[in-house]
Amino acid sequence: MVHVERNQSRDRRWSVVLLTLVLFGSLGLAACGSSSNSLGTTGKPNVIATTSILGDLVQQVGGNAVHVDVLIPRGADPHDFEPSASQAARLRDASLVIANGLGLEERLESTLESAADDGATVFEIGPQIDPLMRPGTDQPDPHFWLDPDRMIRAASLVADELARTTTIDRSTLDANVKTYTDTVQVAAAYATVTLNTVPESERLLVTNHDALEYFANRFHYKVIGTIIPGGSTLAEPSASDLRELVATIRSSGVNAVFSESTTSSKLAETVARELGKKISIVELSTDTLGEPGSPTSTYQGLITTTARLIANGLSGK
Repeated sequence: MVHVERNQSRDRRWSVVLLTLVLFGSLGLAACGSSSNSLGTTGKPNVIATTSILGDLVQQVGGNAVHVDVLIPRGADPHDFEPSASQAARLRDASLVIANGLGLEERLESTLESAADDGATVFEIGPQIDPLMRPGTDQPDPHFWLDPDRMIRAASLVADELARTTTIDRSTLDANVKTYTDTVQVAAAYATVTLNTVPESERLLVTNHDALEYFANRFHYKVIGTIIPGGSTLAEPSASDLRELVATIRSSGVNAVFSESTTSSKLAETVARELGKKISIVELSTDTLGEPGSPTSTYQGLITTTARLIANGLSGK
C-alpha cells in the first residue's frame, strides 16, 4: 500500500514537472518567434520596411514611438535586391513588416512569404490603394508612391496596422498622419505649380523603365516611351524596341530622357547617340530616397525634386 502511494506521489510530481516544461517551452517558442508587440533593442516596436520610401512613411507615421529598419538600402534597386540570411531571419522577429507588393520586390517575394508562414505580420500596401494597370496589360504597376494622394491613403493604412500590431497610442498615430498629410499636400501643390510651367503640348515623358505612370497620371503628363520594356528593371529591350523608341522621341520632339539613380544610364546614352541630336539625360530618384541631408532624403523631398528635375529637363534648363 505504501509502495502504491509512493508511486502515485512520484507520478504527480512528474506530471507537474512535465506540465511546467511544456508551459515554459511554449513561452520560449513564442519569445523566439514573431510577436505583435516584440520590441527591438530600443524598447520600441520594431517595424521593418522593404524600401527606404516605405521606411520613411512608417517613421513619419509612427514618430518617436517606433523603431524602423529598412531592408533595401538607399540607392539600391528594389526590383533586383536579394536579402542575406541574417536579414531574412530578422523579418520573423519584427512587430510588423511593411512591404510594397505588386511585384516590386521581385527577389524578396519568397522571403516575405516564408516570414509570413513563420508567423510574421507582413502587410503589403500596394494592393490596398487601387493600383493602376500598366498600359496595355492586366498587370498592376507597383510604383504607387509617385502619386502623393495614394501615399496619403497609405499613411492611414500604416497607422491602422501599427494600431493593430503594437501598443502605440492611436491618438499619436492619428496626429502623425495629419501632419504627414499636410506636408505631402504642400509638396504636391509645389509639384503642380512647377510642372505646370511646361506647356501642355510638351508634357511628354520618356523614361528608363515604366515607373512614372502614377506621377504622370496625377500631374497630367503622358509617358510616351520607356527604354526598358515593362515595369521591371530586370527586363531587356530588343534592338527593335530601341529603334521604335528612337522614332517616337524624334517625332515627338522631346529633348530629355529620364533615367534613374538605381540603374545604369548606358541604355539611355545609347538612345541619345542614336537620335543624332543633343538630348538631355536627367537622373531621377524614383525608386529610392537619397542619403540623409540630400534633397530627396524624405518622401516630400522626392516629390518636389522629381517635379523640378522633370520641368527643367523638358524646358532645356
